[in-house]
Amino acid sequence: MEFEKRGVQSTVFVVGSRPVSKTEGSEKQFRIVRIDGRLHEYFSNSAKLLSAILANSVDVVHVFTGASTLFGASCLFFGRLFRIPSAMSIFGREDVTSPSVVSRATFLISASLATSISTNSRATRDLLPVRFLDKTHVLLGGSETARPAAVEPAPKSCVLFVGRLVERKGIDDLLVAFALIRSKIPRASLTIVGEGSERKALEQKTEELGLSSSVRFTGALQGDALQAEYDSCEVFVLPSKTVKEDSANEGLGLVLIEAAMHGKPLVGTKHGGIPEVIENGVNGLLVPENCPNDLANAVLSLLQDEDLAKSMGENARRVAHSRFTWQSATQRLLNSYQ
Repeated sequence: MEFEKRGVQSTVFVVGSRPVSKTEGSEKQFRIVRIDGRLHEYFSNSAKLLSAILANSVDVVHVFTGASTLFGASCLFFGRLFRIPSAMSIFGREDVTSPSVVSRATFLISASLATSISTNSRATRDLLPVRFLDKTHVLLGGSETARPAAVEPAPKSCVLFVGRLVERKGIDDLLVAFALIRSKIPRASLTIVGEGSERKALEQKTEELGLSSSVRFTGALQGDALQAEYDSCEVFVLPSKTVKEDSANEGLGLVLIEAAMHGKPLVGTKHGGIPEVIENGVNGLLVPENCPNDLANAVLSLLQDEDLAKSMGENARRVAHSRFTWQSATQRLLNSYQ
């Protein structure tokens, strides 16, 4: 949307057939080229890329994902070949650390070819080898400014989580913490928005903890349905943690920004880029990873102190509007190309 407002035309290479949403009237600025990511299609894909570069007087080549793939490295190589600024993005530990020697080597080649490397947080930037830091830019992230809630929600001690239901998101810790919260505030409720491989295990854990009547799994939500969940909660929680078997981490935590746009106080762990969104004691509270007791106490302090929750919620909205709008995120991205 921001690119459209600024008259920036983009050709986007998308691997596979997954639908890509477009805003009304965006076709002139936003062109999709579908490609097959399999290795035997490499030369065909490269021909399409060269055609796009030569036909459209390209100003910037940007590899948003796939810097550790042969096609991603080739995009950056062709950019350098034609003396075009060539950028790549990194969103978390999984982009830097791979069990595959070939992927790690390709990533380093891409990082060497790139004229600019963008990361979503300082935590992600610090994963890079030192030799690349002088061309690295921390862009943070962006979110839509929340529209006013249709009706002011009545206080009901509702806690909200939004994200993939995988182990590293720490939802199992949240459930244990919520059992402690319910012992202090029996009316409290927890809404878990998202889908993932751990859903059945988490639903079973909910039953084992005796929380079935107060925990709601909604599945994945978008649009107005998701906005309504942000509107109706009192506290937003992101309890991410490091998992040995999972190379990914929380690069920034965009759901924190979305919740902040709705004026909600935030609770998160000292993990990945989360501390770059939550300023402890200002717009939310930070707790150690894997500590359900600390997590419960932080949420309780907000549910039991209306003034504190309101103050931190207002600060969350203020910080989000000053640092994390799509306008500011787009400007940081465009500046990085310089």
